[in-house]
Amino acid sequence: MNNFEEIKNIEYFKTLSEVQIADVAGVLKEENYEAEENLFIEGERSKGIYFVKSGTIKIYKSSKDGKEQILKLCYTGESFNDVTVFSANINPASADAVNKSSVFLLSKENLENLIFKYPEISLNIIRSLTDKLRFLTSRIEDLSLKHTQERIGKILLLFEGQKLSQKMIADIAGTAREVVSRALREFSNQDIIRLNKREIEIIDKSKLKKLVDR
Repeated sequence: MNNFEEIKNIEYFKTLSEVQIADVAGVLKEENYEAEENLFIEGERSKGIYFVKSGTIKIYKSSKDGKEQILKLCYTGESFNDVTVFSANINPASADAVNKSSVFLLSKENLENLIFKYPEISLNIIRSLTDKLRFLTSRIEDLSLKHTQERIGKILLLFEGQKLSQKMIADIAGTAREVVSRALREFSNQDIIRLNKREIEIIDKSKLKKLVDR
């Protein structure tokens, strides 16, 4: 079956049988995006819920002066824009492809039909939304209670192994790129990380965790 493994890895559908997943595949619309291409804009009417097939999608809000605050980076198997299919039909944030990406789009109507046909999906959805709530609660705590250097350290731990530009780290941390650059140099001088062109390698994870948790 086309896309069986990709759909099976999605939290919403991971408990479904092969026959049921075939049914899900029939109502998913695949969309492909180039790096930095926009999927949708905050305030516009939602097309539905999205699932990442491949690549990375950033979810963000923009200020009037164009400054971005990245809320989340979504990777393979993750869903986003969930809230619009369960409440208001308006996108609460914007979404861009970080790199060449493919996503599945599922309309509100089709998701509701699947829930009625396969009630076990409801429990999977509750688990998924609970994980998102925990993540957002942690983000609020970071932005309000942690110092900038601690926030940057936590981002490095959270996205270890992923390629993040200094601008992206700044947008996630809610600070300026220059502040991120200084923090990374400081981490490097303390032998916590190794800077290799655009890649950041954590070489002393325990030391970084102590800095983040202090």
